[in-house]
Amino acid sequence: MSWTAVLPATVGLALLWVLPGYAVLRLLGARGLLALGAGAAVTTGVAGVLGIAYGLVGIPWTLPTVLLGLLLAVAVAAGIGRLLRTTTDPSGVTVAGARPLRPVERGGLTATWLAGGGVLAAAMATGMGRPDQPPQAWDAVFHLNALWFVRDTANGSSLGGLAPMYADTVAPFYPAVWHALVAVAPGFERVTEAANASSLVIGSVIWIAGLVALTRLVFPGRSLPVVLVPVLAATYVTFPAVAVSMLAVWPFALSVACLPGTLALVIATTRGVLSWRMHTSLALGLALAVGGVVLAHPSGLFSLLLLGLPLVTVLLARQLLRRARLGSPLLAALAFAGWLAAVAGLLAFLVTFPPVRSIMDYRRGGQDSYLPGLGSLLVDHPLIYVYKITSVNLVVTILVLLGVALTVRRVHARWLVISLLAAVVVTLLAAGPPDNPWRVLAGFWYTQASRVNQLVVVPSVVLAAGAGAWLVRHAASRLRVPVPAVAAGLLVVVAVLTSGLRWTSQTQVMASTYTTFPIAWGTILEPEEIEMVDRAAETLPDDAVVLGEPVAGSPYLLHRADVQVVYPQLTSIADSPERMLLQERFRDWRRDPEVCEAVRALGVTHVYVDSLTFHDDLNAKWEESTPGLRNIEPEGDGWRLVDEGGHASLWEFTGCDR
Repeated sequence: MSWTAVLPATVGLALLWVLPGYAVLRLLGARGLLALGAGAAVTTGVAGVLGIAYGLVGIPWTLPTVLLGLLLAVAVAAGIGRLLRTTTDPSGVTVAGARPLRPVERGGLTATWLAGGGVLAAAMATGMGRPDQPPQAWDAVFHLNALWFVRDTANGSSLGGLAPMYADTVAPFYPAVWHALVAVAPGFERVTEAANASSLVIGSVIWIAGLVALTRLVFPGRSLPVVLVPVLAATYVTFPAVAVSMLAVWPFALSVACLPGTLALVIATTRGVLSWRMHTSLALGLALAVGGVVLAHPSGLFSLLLLGLPLVTVLLARQLLRRARLGSPLLAALAFAGWLAAVAGLLAFLVTFPPVRSIMDYRRGGQDSYLPGLGSLLVDHPLIYVYKITSVNLVVTILVLLGVALTVRRVHARWLVISLLAAVVVTLLAAGPPDNPWRVLAGFWYTQASRVNQLVVVPSVVLAAGAGAWLVRHAASRLRVPVPAVAAGLLVVVAVLTSGLRWTSQTQVMASTYTTFPIAWGTILEPEEIEMVDRAAETLPDDAVVLGEPVAGSPYLLHRADVQVVYPQLTSIADSPERMLLQERFRDWRRDPEVCEAVRALGVTHVYVDSLTFHDDLNAKWEESTPGLRNIEPEGDGWRLVDEGGHASLWEFTGCDR
C-alpha cells in the first residue's frame, strides 16, 4: 500500500480534527490564525465530552453520530455568538492587537507551511515505509488494539470505553479521545493506516497550526515571525517524531500538539481591551481547548501549568498593576497574593492526590550527569542514546538563545523565557541522577525525559521565530535588500545547516520502530511474520481465539486480522487469574490440570509460537513475566500447524479438548 492511496483519507482526518473546532471558535468571535491554530484543541475537547456522554446514555460512537454531535456544538456556538453579538464583532479580527495578514504575507505563510510541514510529513512517511507498516513499540500495541475495540464496540468514552483492553475485568479511566477520533475517520481500511496517518496530521497540521497561532499572538504587530515558524518547527526531531514512533504515545502527542493553540487562546482571552462579551465568548472557547489538552492526555494539565502559569501570572500582574495605578493598590496586592496562594494550593493538592501520586512514584533510571541531557537539548538529539547523531539543530538553538536575549532586553513576552527555563529544568531532572530529591517534579510526565523535553520545543520555536525576524529586518536594512528575499535566504541557510530540515534524523527515528531491523526497542514482528499475521484473516476460522506470548506478536492479530486474542496488550492483565496462570505455566499443560481449565475457560483454539530469542540477530523483545509462553515447542498430539512466517507459526491446539 502506498501513501498516495491513503492521502484522501488523511486529508479527511485533518479536516475532521480542525474544521469543527475552527467553526466553533469562529462563531464565538475568534478569527483567522487564532481560530485555525486552536481549532483542533477545541474539536478534541468537544469529542472528549461527546465520547463520555454517548457512553453514559448508550449512543453508539460512529462517524454519523460524531458528526451530528460536532454539528450540535457548532450550532450552540452560533447561538452563543449571536446572543453575545461576538460572531461579527470587529474586535475579534484584531484580538490582542493583531492586524490581518496582507495577501503577500498569507502567501509567504502558505509557502513556508507547505515547505516545513511537507518535509516533516514526507520524512515521517519515509521512515514508516508504508501506511500499513505496523509500529513495534510497547505503547503502539496497546493503542492499535484500543483503536480496533473502539471501532468494534462503537464506544469512544474515556470512562471505561477501553475496558476490553483489560478483558473487561476493570473499566478504568483512560484518555480515549485520540482513539475515538481516529477510529471513525473515513477511508481507512484498517486501524494501522489510520494511526500512522494521524502522526502526519498531528505533526504537519495540528502542531504547526498551533505554533503559528501562538507566534501570531506573541508578536501581534509583526507577520515575519509567523511566516518563519513552519520551517523552524520542522527542524525539531524531539516532536513529533519521537512521540509518535519511539514512544508511540499518540494521545500524549495529541495533547502536546494542542498546547500552542490553547496558549494562544489564553493570550487572546486575557489580554487586550475587549468588551466583556468578547472576553466571555473567548473564555468559552478556551475552556473547550483546555478540555481538549487534558482529555487527550491527563498530563496535559501539568503541561499547561508548566508553560501557561508564567503567562497567566504575567498577564494578571499587568492587569493588577493597571488597577493599582488607577487607585486600588491594596486590592491589587491582595488579588495577586490570592493568585499565588491558589497556585501553591493547587500544586500541593496535585502532589498529594493519589492518582497523580501513583504517576509521580513511577521509577525510571537516569544518567549520572546532567551534561549528556543538556548536550542533547542543545543539538536536539533524542534523549535516548541508541540513535547516532546524523544531524544537529544548532543553528536554531542559536536563534533560540538570541530570542531569549532580545526578549529579556525588550521586556516583551518574558513568560516565554520562564516557560523555556522551566521545561529545560524539568527535562534535566528527568534525565539526570535518580537520587536528586527534586526529580519528583518530573513525575507528572512519568519521569521520562523524552516526554518532558517535547514541551521545550513550544517556547523555543516562538523565540527562534522572533530572533529570525529580527535578523532578517536588520540584514535587509543594512544590505538594502527586500525583506522577503532575506527571509528566504535565512530559511535556506537553516535548511542547509540542519541537513535538509533534519531529514536523516527524522527518518532514522521513525524507522527505528517501523522498518529498521532489528527494531531498536526489541523486534516483535519480522517482515515474513507480518505477512503471516495478515493471512490469519483467511487461515484462521471466525471463532478462533489465539493464545501466545504478547511480545512475540500475537496481539497484532486483533487489529490486523480481526482475530480474537487472549492478550490484547503487552502488559499483564492482573485481574484475570486465567491469563496470569497461562502466561506463567502454559508449557506445563500436559501435567497441570489447572492450565487446561484456564484454556477451556478462555476458549483458546490456537497458539501463536515464536522461536526468535533475545540473543538472535533480530534481537527479540523480551518480557520476564511470561515464561510459560516463551519459545514453546509444539509436539505430539493436540498440535496442528496452520501457517508460519519467519520464526513464528500458528498452530491449532486441541490438547486440552479431552
